[in-house]
Amino acid sequence: MESVTVFGENLFPDRQPWDVVFDTLKVSHSEFWVLAEGGDHGDLESAIPQEGVVSAHGTAVGVPTRASRTRIGIALSVWGETPPDGRGVYLGTCRVDAPARELTCVNVEGREPGPALVLPDAGEYGVKAWRCASEEPERYDIRVWPCPDR
Repeated sequence: MESVTVFGENLFPDRQPWDVVFDTLKVSHSEFWVLAEGGDHGDLESAIPQEGVVSAHGTAVGVPTRASRTRIGIALSVWGETPPDGRGVYLGTCRVDAPARELTCVNVEGREPGPALVLPDAGEYGVKAWRCASEEPERYDIRVWPCPDR
């Protein structure tokens, strides 16, 4: 994969992901979710982010935002192995189960889907997230990779 510029910035200067999607998403309650298709949408209620850190349950990952009632930018990438660290404020690491090989970012109401990423295989993936702290609108860099013990 060639060098990828997302929102005018090269997010991956050293190594490139297997694939990346990016888009904007309207948030209204200072959070959004990375949701695996084919999973239990009830997992959303158990994955509410706490104290500025990502939270996961089954097929959902809750990502905290500083902004509310605005649009944010999201880059969602998949890697063949543990990805390099991103830039900005580190929001934590967790795991998500992806039974149908697709991850989608959704807002609190679940009405507006953001970027959708097709994964190479179904199964459990590690997730790391960063918020680009000094940028307006807020931008999020979410990197996933196959869990080594799946």
